[in-house]
Amino acid sequence: MKTTGVNVTAFLLLAAAALVVRPGVLAQKPKPAEPPQARANALANEDDQAVRKTVFGFEGAWNTHDMEAIAKLFREDAEFVNVVGKHWHGRDAIVAAHAAFHETVFKNHRIKIDAVETRSLGNGHAIAVVTETVDGFTTPGGQVMPKAQDRLTLVLVDGPEGWKIAHGHNVVVDAAAARHNPVKDVRK
Repeated sequence: MKTTGVNVTAFLLLAAAALVVRPGVLAQKPKPAEPPQARANALANEDDQAVRKTVFGFEGAWNTHDMEAIAKLFREDAEFVNVVGKHWHGRDAIVAAHAAFHETVFKNHRIKIDAVETRSLGNGHAIAVVTETVDGFTTPGGQVMPKAQDRLTLVLVDGPEGWKIAHGHNVVVDAAAARHNPVKDVRK
């Protein structure tokens, strides 16, 4: 019983000595941590720049109606869901569809990228959410579409030829609905 008391006393003395040697240890407030997702999902600067180069390459290729340049941005096995839900499988189909529309509906159509948000999915994969302003156009059915904003989500994969688009999905931003978004963007 006396041995236990000696052990407890020795332990308390050691703990007290540690506090004397490092005063204020218990009183220190933890430093605010960066949100875990910000650290875990950030792309390395070099990768972020390369992803953005691909994204802005799409803008340039679209605006010059250069289907060869568009083709170089996509993986061979890429998929694309356009703004009205058409789903194209493979780079050749994506390029053929874009070529058909750029010869007609989008013959004089331009886009302007307003914002790009990137994040890593890990292991050479990334997402880019692209907000763009698109010129007005007339649909094949004759409906006049005014100048608007679209949001394009791209999944990109890093490979021997750099960052290529593996999947794309485009939606029209409904401005009236966006004003009533219950979740405000807290990222700044």
